[in-house]
Amino acid sequence: MENNEVKNSNSFGSGQSKGLGFGIILMVIGVLFLGFNFGLIDSPLKRVIFSWPMILIVIGASKVYRRDYFTAAILFIIGFFFIMPRIIHAYPQNFPGIDGSFTHIYWPLLLIAGGILMILKRLYGKPCENTKMHAKHYNRHHSYNGPIGSFSKNSIFGGGEHIVLEPDFKGGEINAVFGGLTLDLRHTNLSEGVSRLEVNAVFGGVTIFVPNDWFVETHIDAVFGGFEDKRMVKLPVNTERKLVITGACVFGGGELSN
Repeated sequence: MENNEVKNSNSFGSGQSKGLGFGIILMVIGVLFLGFNFGLIDSPLKRVIFSWPMILIVIGASKVYRRDYFTAAILFIIGFFFIMPRIIHAYPQNFPGIDGSFTHIYWPLLLIAGGILMILKRLYGKPCENTKMHAKHYNRHHSYNGPIGSFSKNSIFGGGEHIVLEPDFKGGEINAVFGGLTLDLRHTNLSEGVSRLEVNAVFGGVTIFVPNDWFVETHIDAVFGGFEDKRMVKLPVNTERKLVITGACVFGGGELSN
């Protein structure tokens, strides 16, 4: 078994869908620049549209397409929050009494929004069904099927460490938003087939520990961040049991270690 069997991907997609997505983005950017150059779009909007918060909003839109609504909501909230000062600066007459110190004054709104999201997810969300639906959509593009677990861990403006002691790990999701999370899988085993773990780090960090003989694939979207595989892989790995890690790192990062 060769090392190249342990795959790592940090991109917005793969194959034809990746090229199609970037092609559309280039076309949109070109149209916007033409609009600004010919005066069809107000010039103050340039600082709003071509900004890092807009990147979060675009990634959030892609998450909606993938039916990952929780992550999309987080990205939308953070993106719109940090883009508001730019909108206020562009059109101050539309926001009387609010100046450029918006983020310094109204940052508690992020806490409130995060709390509302967590409550809604617990009261009305169906993590298992949502995860299965997401996995079904993902499987159509990546040609694998496997057990989906209900494991879920979230850290918003905080941190924590979780050690999985169950006999079999069937996947799940972890989200770190303005916080950090450590997940230790060295005391459990993978279920037969493919297990999927959703990892999202937004202005946060995630560390995942796995045994060195696990077969792990990572498919992480990275925007001003990254997910690094620091494992020392022990060969041969058991290809009958595979852990596939998907998700996004937006102004955040993560690492896989053993």
